[in-house]
Parts: sequence; C-alpha cells; structure tokens
Amino acid sequence: MSHSLSQTPSRDGYWFEHLNDDIALERHGNQVRLARFQPPWLVVDQTIATLIISGGWPGRLWRARVTELGDMSGLVANPGYWRAAAMELLEELPLSVLFGAHGERVVALLEQIQALSRAQAECLAANLDPDAGHAYGRAWLRWSEAQGQQRSTPADDWDGTLAAPSARGKDKSPIHSGFLLVHDQLRRRALALDGDQAIVIETDEDGETEEMLAPLWQGVSDALLYAAMAQGAPQYVDAGDEAALMRAWRACYGQR
Repeated sequence: MSHSLSQTPSRDGYWFEHLNDDIALERHGNQVRLARFQPPWLVVDQTIATLIISGGWPGRLWRARVTELGDMSGLVANPGYWRAAAMELLEELPLSVLFGAHGERVVALLEQIQALSRAQAECLAANLDPDAGHAYGRAWLRWSEAQGQQRSTPADDWDGTLAAPSARGKDKSPIHSGFLLVHDQLRRRALALDGDQAIVIETDEDGETEEMLAPLWQGVSDALLYAAMAQGAPQYVDAGDEAALMRAWRACYGQR
C-alpha cells in the first residue's frame, strides 16, 4: 500500500541520481516516480552525511521531497532515510556538497582518479611519505574526538580507515562518504588498467578469503586517501602532517 506524503514537507532530504541506474522512472518536470511500485526503491537520505555513493559517480545531487513512500517495513526505527516511490526535485546541488566545506578539492581528486595512468599510479606508490599513515591516523583521531568519542583508539590504528561510527549523528568520516568513494573509484580504475592483476586473494588461518588490492594499487590507494584527508579536511591536519599526507600527490601532480 502506498502512502501519500504531499502534505508533509518534513520529508525533505537528499537524493543522489546515479548515472548508470537502470531503474525505470517516469519524469514530468521536477516530479520523479518509479514506473512500477516495487523495489528497488528510490533512497532519499535525511542528511548529506549518510549518503553513500559508488558506481554511479559522478551522477547528480538533488534536494528532494518524498511525495510517496515505498515499502518501509523491515527497517529499524528512524533509519535516516526514506524508501521513496515518488519525489519532487526541489534543487540541484553541486557535487562538492557531498564532501563537506572543502568538497570541491575532493571532487577534483576524484576527477584525477578517473584519468589516472599507470605511470602516475607508479609515481604515487613510489613517493609515499613513511609518516603519512601516522598522519592520516592522527587526523582521524582529531575528527573522532571532535565528534565526542573517547580517546580509546590509538592514532596508528586508524591508518587505512575509510569510515567509522560517530558519537554524534550519522556522520562517518571527516569528508562524509569521500574516503569510501576514493577507494571505490581507484579500485575501478586499477581493474580498468591492470585487469585481474590489480587484485590479490588472501586466505586467513580459518580458510576465509578476501580480495585485496595488489601492492602497487594499495600504495596508490593510500596516497589518494592521504591527499583526500589533507585537501578535504584541513581542519583536522596540522602543518607537519599536511606535508607528509601530500608528499606523493605533489611529487606526481605538483603543488595543488
């Protein structure tokens, strides 16, 4: 059963329109509706911080109002988003909004990933600062403490982190879903350039297997995550750490 919400403007949120979505939609002006009332539903997040972007990048970002709910059964109370069958598009927003106050720098970095050559990848991996992982961890720790978390996780344990729970609200990182997207886009680029050689399979002592980036591409991922932290969340990075985080990027792309 559908639920009309045209009179409840409190269901305003954010919708990321994936470029490669194959969901059948009916569009009339600023009105968007599923062609059929069935999953997959349109997902409208209540805050920017909860949006997760992946394969549809770059896409388009909208401020939207849910006018008809999809099936909300089976969800926890207040999940932070709505499953929508129909919505009104209120305003298109710049993609930089997805990543916080310095989001335009993260967007520029993502554009570089899409054009990354293998020579540039080798340059990034070869120029990592030995202290960059520690600097990345210290920035994560500053963010975590700013969110009200107790200082229980050492800075070194944050290296390689893409997202983490926040003590306040549903924020997941200093640049929202930015680190997840940087890693996702780099993995896609690695596969495009090196195919299966970009991935290695690791087996743990229990026999469980896990796909990992090959060493070269893991180094590239680290370099890009470090640069994303320095450029996208400078408020959590001190001057000395900024130099370490940006070393590989500047060695390959110059002063940016």
